[in-house]
Amino acid sequence: MSVLAALVLAAASARVESVSLTTLESRLAVRIVVTGTPGLVAVHREGAVARLSIMDADLGLRFAGGRRFSWTPSDGFDPALLAATPAKLDRLEIAAGATEVSILLHVPPDVSVDVRHDSRGLLVVFRNSGEPDGASRTTRAPEPVWPAPTPPASAEAPPARARVESRAAPAPTAQLMPAPAPPAADATSVPPAPPAPAPVEPTPTPAPAGFAAPTAAAQAAPSSDTAEMARRLFPDAQAEPPAAGTGSVAELYAQLFPTGAVAPPPEEPVEAPEIAETQEAGVALGPFRVRASVDARYVDADTYVESTAVPTRDRYLEVQPRVEGMAPIGEGRFTLDYVPIFRAFAQYDQVNSSSHSLGARIDLPVGSRVTLRAADRFRSGVLDTRVVDPGGEYFFGLGHFRRNDADAGASIMVGPRLSVELGGALGMVRFQEQSNFFDYDTRAASAGFGFEVTPSLKAVASYVYDDVPRPDQRPEAESTAHSARFSLTGEILPLLTGELSVGYRDQSSPNAGAGGTSYSGFTMSAALSRQVGHEALVAVYASRSTPVSAFEENAFYVSTGLQGTLQVPMPAQFQLRGGLGYQWNDYRTPATEIGQPREDRILGWYVGLRRPVRHNLYLSGAYRSEDRSSNVDTFDTDADGFYFQLEWDIFGGSKR
Repeated sequence: MSVLAALVLAAASARVESVSLTTLESRLAVRIVVTGTPGLVAVHREGAVARLSIMDADLGLRFAGGRRFSWTPSDGFDPALLAATPAKLDRLEIAAGATEVSILLHVPPDVSVDVRHDSRGLLVVFRNSGEPDGASRTTRAPEPVWPAPTPPASAEAPPARARVESRAAPAPTAQLMPAPAPPAADATSVPPAPPAPAPVEPTPTPAPAGFAAPTAAAQAAPSSDTAEMARRLFPDAQAEPPAAGTGSVAELYAQLFPTGAVAPPPEEPVEAPEIAETQEAGVALGPFRVRASVDARYVDADTYVESTAVPTRDRYLEVQPRVEGMAPIGEGRFTLDYVPIFRAFAQYDQVNSSSHSLGARIDLPVGSRVTLRAADRFRSGVLDTRVVDPGGEYFFGLGHFRRNDADAGASIMVGPRLSVELGGALGMVRFQEQSNFFDYDTRAASAGFGFEVTPSLKAVASYVYDDVPRPDQRPEAESTAHSARFSLTGEILPLLTGELSVGYRDQSSPNAGAGGTSYSGFTMSAALSRQVGHEALVAVYASRSTPVSAFEENAFYVSTGLQGTLQVPMPAQFQLRGGLGYQWNDYRTPATEIGQPREDRILGWYVGLRRPVRHNLYLSGAYRSEDRSSNVDTFDTDADGFYFQLEWDIFGGSKR
């Protein structure tokens, strides 16, 4: 199918504009407002879950580009709705695929689900098994679920609370734009029936103050929360998230074993807190919805500021603001984020240096069958060594650097679940002063096919070409590589989300020393998280890659890592956080000092406590340790440190 044909099909697709709760006489119902003409609409029972599939449809603009949302009732929610038949609606989920929108309704197995079409879209009615499906009329105005408008203030309205969660999904984080208030009445089509009394006009009911705009997650990449968990297992205090869509998971493990300054505590995702107001996080600033937060840390830790691998103790203050803005562009969105880090009161000038990360991204769906994306991220600093060298070879002899990564891609649907995936990326690293590393560029291009296994799980098989053009400072690092890769992104198993990618890589480095001119073998990257209970979370990360090397005659080294994190709720609102990771760095050319290839082994771990002081203010403290063992004595090191942190979400925390 040509691109033109795909665009024509996309323009004719339907869109789900909103999902709301209502009642039909005494029965609970779900109103789905649809514009356009959808394809097949079908209901499938999967145990205690009824899946309503709407083919040839996508989510409307008011969902702000999100791909997966979920809602669960909690104490205080409108009892009239929850008391309707059936007596229990445990959960309602929305999952958008490339050509399908699924509504997952968690209701008891003995509850039947009927779908009715009318001029506004679809009305899903619940009834107990054996109950006749007679004609009925709506007697209650719809209660909004998504998108939810801000309810009018009313002194008589009882406080209501509902928990809205964002599940990991393949899309960048975005906030919903407010939707217009729902209609006062929900009239449905009814089949012919015997004469009946005149219908009673429904009484409009204000929207409950129990729905908060959910947060959407990252597309074709692990969710932002998952990405941040990986980044912050053992991150540098100055390290920033990798540019979205720029090697995402493949680069995440690079942040897990920092050297230099001790980092802030890991930011594992937790369920969204209960919110008593229906409003979006952040504030409106022109066309942008802006979120911001700031962290202040006191650090007492080992750093590497000398020209040799000898740790030096230092104490300093670190302030890290975060600002993020999102604006809709047609059916897509444009996001900007800026994360500087300022340090002061350290003994060494290199530690007192600042770091900066500035990113921009455009995601532009063209209908429901074509999605275009483009992103750019600029980063600069001194202590952020893993930004320059993801495997951790470079951790002393530091110099100020700048790095810029740009990428673009397209996903084109060519079948009900089949898509063509295209992408390209450019990277540049430059040092402004002398250091133990070197300037280099990277280039990559990929092409493959994607298949939507489920509405929340996508598989992609692709060919990847990448190279490092010959650096003037270090000709040995020149390389060319071809890879075959298979990846799964989304909800891989129930409650298990993230990205898993495996591949085979054939790399040539003609200017390297003996034994290091080629690599043929498997590569992988994984960032998976699983919810355990209400607030407990377990995450696992794994990786295998070939970063460029500045050590003697090596063009690259093989870096393999395995890490895990855990967060557990404790009494008195405390949260226990911990992580453990191990990394293998293996070289190919013999080291001059020992006559055989260098081997480094890095063990890192942390443990800490975090507690809310107010609803938007958190206090945390942690201890971190890192032990690097090498067969080259020069690189045997031990480092540890303590830090105490105050986190303030000013008006809706930006991504962490």
